[in-house]
Amino acid sequence: MEKQYVNSSINAHFSISDERPDPAHKDKKLLMFIWNDGAERCPLSVDRQLMHLKPDTVVCTTYLHNLHIDNSNCSLKYLQFNREFYCIHTNDSEVSCNGLLFFGSDFVPSLHIPENEKESFRILFRVLAEEFDTTGTGREEMLRILLKRFIIKCTRLANDQIVKDSDKQSEIDMIRTFNVLVEEHFKTKKSVKEYAKLMYKSPKTIANIFSKNSDRTPLEVIHNRVIIEAKRMLLYTDKTSKEIGMELGYDDPAQFSKLFKKQAGMTTTEFRKSNTELAYGNN
Repeated sequence: MEKQYVNSSINAHFSISDERPDPAHKDKKLLMFIWNDGAERCPLSVDRQLMHLKPDTVVCTTYLHNLHIDNSNCSLKYLQFNREFYCIHTNDSEVSCNGLLFFGSDFVPSLHIPENEKESFRILFRVLAEEFDTTGTGREEMLRILLKRFIIKCTRLANDQIVKDSDKQSEIDMIRTFNVLVEEHFKTKKSVKEYAKLMYKSPKTIANIFSKNSDRTPLEVIHNRVIIEAKRMLLYTDKTSKEIGMELGYDDPAQFSKLFKKQAGMTTTEFRKSNTELAYGNN
């Protein structure tokens, strides 16, 4: 089953499905929710990192990720949309997910749906499926409203499960802002001080907020994002380590190599050699 809405005049796309998504989703720049609504764990690979998606769990991915999904024996549901249908950046005040569910710089969120929320999620998906089959005025706006509701429900789960113990929305928002800025500038800005300046905060303030609300330091977020991009380039391009380091903002190849080995536990040559010919599932 696949249901989709397309407004070709503005290139807007929104779809739900229980079938493996078209690899062309990268070209359409779609954001995706993958929801395991079954009883079995389902294997999927995100940037060659194998995950076993547990039952009643949702993961959030973007067009930047390289996905490999084998759902032949799994009950997976997919929601995909692009910014022309609903822009999470422009509408961040409505859903507060930018930098948390999507474009969190160095992690793929995995959200567990608690028992008391399962039926609510299923009802929402069914209502969405019904709305795709309607015709007439208001269809696009109703689909957008229902998608927004799904995003908000996932954002609430993320606030409970990803952000550590904070009840201050301002601090959560600051972490989200930091993540989004890292996503935008990780190739040119490498220090917490540079991002703190963009946020009109002190580096110490940023560090303290991460200490209270996250398992990672802000510097780890920056470094992890650089290494994720380096790994993608090592796996999916023929560029040399020196070329990759230069593209990621490191004029000194030795500095980049040292960072990569520290973060990845192996050299760039060892990483490329050990991963290039690995089949899915052997990561």
